[in-house]
Amino acid sequence: MKSILVSGYYGFNNTGDEAMIETFSIELAKKNYKLIVLSSNPEKTKELYNVEAYDRYNLIEVIKAIKKSDIVVSGGGTLFQDITSKRNIWYYLGIVKIAQLLGKKVCVAYQGMGPLNTPMYRKMTKKTLNKKSVKLIAMRDKHALEYAKEMGIKEEKLMLSSDMIFMMKPPAPERCMKIIKDNVHNYQEGEKLIGFSIREWRDKDRTDLFAEIADKLVEKYNARIVFFPFHKPKDAEISKIVMHKMKHEDKTVLMPNRYLPSEILGAMGYMDVNIGVRLHALIFSVLRNVPTIGISYEPKVDGFLEMMNMTSVCTYENISVEKVLEQVDYYMQNKEVNYTEKTDEFAKMGQAALERIIEEMEK
Repeated sequence: MKSILVSGYYGFNNTGDEAMIETFSIELAKKNYKLIVLSSNPEKTKELYNVEAYDRYNLIEVIKAIKKSDIVVSGGGTLFQDITSKRNIWYYLGIVKIAQLLGKKVCVAYQGMGPLNTPMYRKMTKKTLNKKSVKLIAMRDKHALEYAKEMGIKEEKLMLSSDMIFMMKPPAPERCMKIIKDNVHNYQEGEKLIGFSIREWRDKDRTDLFAEIADKLVEKYNARIVFFPFHKPKDAEISKIVMHKMKHEDKTVLMPNRYLPSEILGAMGYMDVNIGVRLHALIFSVLRNVPTIGISYEPKVDGFLEMMNMTSVCTYENISVEKVLEQVDYYMQNKEVNYTEKTDEFAKMGQAALERIIEEMEK
């Protein structure tokens, strides 16, 4: 059985990234291929997703994993950037370089790109990705694709794809409803549920504003506020701070860290509106055809919303309580949305990238 190795931000309790592993493993199993993952917690990754996993920090393990694979995939996420940490670019380009030295084909897929503000890092990335061994660079949005072109990545390698998560499916409705009932105590059908997925960003404290928004939604709609922390424990911690600052803390729910990404996807489908900062929370919401409000903190959020023919209601830098509430009011009065045409299109784009990866592996 042939194997595809994937290198990304795996094993860190980030629901969005873990969703890639869950989806990738299911899709490959359908085609009788095996997934190998470089993970910060290989034992947990093996247990959760029934994949082969190796320690991403152990060079011997990394080399062993790459040698066992038939092709190496770098993605998803936004790995080639220097805005969150200078170490990222060294690590992820390093994996590509090791694969190249070991004679493996490489595909970059389901990724954003940049920003790369350091000239040396831009040069390193361009040189590494333009090598013959890199067979495909599938960017997940138009902004990333244009950024790659501007950097000088060879256009014959590039394709517009999407996030692989658009291919993810929720579990059966009975399982999804059980998750809601297990966590939203005494839930009554028809009760208003509003999802929040928030995060910290650049040491800017916006917890007072999030608490104000949530309180006003409770007061206006008698809603329960359901917090979906996508990166544990950080998102859970900031969600708890917001909950404790609210006047109506008794109307809040914090989803626990015991569900698979597909199960969180299913639970988000029961919200009346989802308000998201995290990119993957926004993707989960539109996949479930729930009215979705995005607060932008990075270009990747704007890139996704643009692909959905949407715009952010405000930025994290300048959160507007009034604008968020106005958008919720609009959706509560005009609840019908239809994201399905777009999400189906993106699922097909993700599938096309997967077919290209398999095609390169089989050559």
